[in-house]
Amino acid sequence: MALAGDFKEILFADLLQFYCLSGQTAAVSVRAADERGVETTGTFFIDGGVLVDAVFDGREGSEAVRRAVRRLNRGAFQVELGARSQRRTIHEPWSALVLEELRQLENAELPGGLKSAAPALAAAFARAPGRTPTPPLGTAGTPKTRTPTPPAGIRVTGTNPLPGTPTPRHGSQPLWGTPSGGTAAARRTPAQGTVIPPMAHPGTGETPTPHDAGPVVSTSVKQPSGIARQAEASGSTASPRPPGSGPHAQAGSGPRRSPTLETKAAVGSGPRTVAPTAPFSRIRKERGPGRLVRWLLLVLAAVGAGGALALGAIRLMAQGDSAAAQRANSVSPQPAVPAAPEPPPTPGVTDTEVLFGMAAPFTGTSKELGRQMKVGLEVAFAAANADGGVHGRHLRLVALDDGYEPARTGDVMRELAQQRGVFGFVGNVGTPTAAVALPYALSRQMLFFSPFTGAPLLRKDPPDATVFNYRASYLEETAAIVRYLVEVRRIRPDQIAVLAQNDSYGDAGYQGVVRMLRKYRRDGAVLKVSYERNTTDVASAVARVLERKDHIKAVVMVATYRAAARFIEQVRSQRPQMVFTNVSFVGSQALAEELMQLGPRFAEGVIVTQVVPLPTSRSTAVLRYQEALAHYAPGEKPDFISLEGYVDGNLLVEGLRRAGRTLSTDTLVKALEGIHGLDLGLSTPLSFGPSEHQASHKVWGSVLDRSGNFQALDLD
Repeated sequence: MALAGDFKEILFADLLQFYCLSGQTAAVSVRAADERGVETTGTFFIDGGVLVDAVFDGREGSEAVRRAVRRLNRGAFQVELGARSQRRTIHEPWSALVLEELRQLENAELPGGLKSAAPALAAAFARAPGRTPTPPLGTAGTPKTRTPTPPAGIRVTGTNPLPGTPTPRHGSQPLWGTPSGGTAAARRTPAQGTVIPPMAHPGTGETPTPHDAGPVVSTSVKQPSGIARQAEASGSTASPRPPGSGPHAQAGSGPRRSPTLETKAAVGSGPRTVAPTAPFSRIRKERGPGRLVRWLLLVLAAVGAGGALALGAIRLMAQGDSAAAQRANSVSPQPAVPAAPEPPPTPGVTDTEVLFGMAAPFTGTSKELGRQMKVGLEVAFAAANADGGVHGRHLRLVALDDGYEPARTGDVMRELAQQRGVFGFVGNVGTPTAAVALPYALSRQMLFFSPFTGAPLLRKDPPDATVFNYRASYLEETAAIVRYLVEVRRIRPDQIAVLAQNDSYGDAGYQGVVRMLRKYRRDGAVLKVSYERNTTDVASAVARVLERKDHIKAVVMVATYRAAARFIEQVRSQRPQMVFTNVSFVGSQALAEELMQLGPRFAEGVIVTQVVPLPTSRSTAVLRYQEALAHYAPGEKPDFISLEGYVDGNLLVEGLRRAGRTLSTDTLVKALEGIHGLDLGLSTPLSFGPSEHQASHKVWGSVLDRSGNFQALDLD
């Protein structure tokens, strides 16, 4: 049987309650559209009153249920009775899943002026008995039971007349459209007065028992909730009284029918009335007038029985005193077994929050790198928190300034872990600072997630268990740009020089250039010029390049934005045809602003390799980023680094979702290693594994125009 309805007539939570509390097996398919017209669909599988599987709006299991309870206030639904899922993604009681959401809806205005029944139902959810999935009807040892009447607001739209018709299962064709074994016409709501034949039990082909037999006359008039309560309390729908009988009999007028009820006749007497059950938001249980008397009698009987038992116990205790005294002298008391200690709480994790730490520069010449990474991470966390967090926990970031100085990084890491009590580290900025931060994180077996660096020390083979990277490495970035210069721009390998920061960051980039040039048989020394970290003193580097101005035609820079801008300014003034490139760590938007202050001729043609697409493009991931940035960080412009931070945050959120409610470093590592082919809309799938802790290997090209805007550059 297929049932259908609209969420203007019944709440999603009420619908879920009905099919779970009545112990049914069904698949509830939903379809809704938001204010922008974007359609969302989902399916919820209930097996013997147990909610076992759910898919909704890209979520699965418990998260799908919570999201649906929050969001489904419009749209349509369809119920396919007897449908089962072939898997189980929900292991929590359905009542516990929706309890918190129902409480939040206590005072919410609902369509049609209805009010949620959350306050009245919350206690009932807590007392709801546990169920286990039941085998299909007709299985040996399983009683054949009639399907409870659906609540008001649900329309019967079709049946499965053929015994043995396969029931829908998870992963099969959606339930929208023509039902299995039915026709498109059968999906329409029956007109008033249409006769609907009785339904065969799914999987058995047997028709309902005699007291359920008979055609049904469907009307479009809803019943009052009081009648539904009586039917609910009795467990079945009472047969109508014969003409002239009962307290409301009218002589010679036949059976009395209420104009608001569907009619049901006795077996063999034609059409019968089926009183649909009212939505659970309007159900109240009524007690019979004799219940108080019965309870008083039970209490008195219990008191009498208790008194007799107490007297007997006193006699037995008196008789055993002497024997107990003798045994006390001969038998040594057994030592009490201490209770097993409770596992210590996971640092940074509470019932309502997960706390992450970040060490990055927020002062000095590289402060924009840390600030933009922090913006992207916080926007991703804010978007997740707006949807209820992850398993009911909100994500929070504590970011401390290390000034891009390794000497300060150790103190910052200790403060984050030992004083602030963070769960793990995310988005740390820099290679020389990572050389200090990484050993500390590994010594404490703490998560070190997606630092803003492509250095090889974070990409060991096999990888460190708690270290995960999103971005492509410096080796991959420099390989891509060297290949572009040699094969596309036709610059000879010996005409390429390197400007490198004088630390492990610069060394990593320089080694990447040297390694790639060897493939082009460039075995000699590659010209390397350098500058000191956190300075803009590039005078000696400029002089060495200009000494060979007739020979050097391209410079690969492994620098930060201010030093790179000073270098470009001084070299281009004398060599306007020089080709300048830089790796993504430079801080692309900050570099563009520095160069535009010097003039458009200094900005035009500067190339930067990237690990994310253009932040102004129109891809799915970037559009979501732009929308979230405008909402949670108004005033911030789209930027390559904040986009990378946003992607890092979303990748971490996905891992936290898969780790489940019981969160630890071990469960999160296992969940992250289970991410394969995750499509966030970046044009490249993201994957981790036990031997692969770098999600992306994609390198994009970008080039500045005279207006200071980056344009896409094909590196192949």
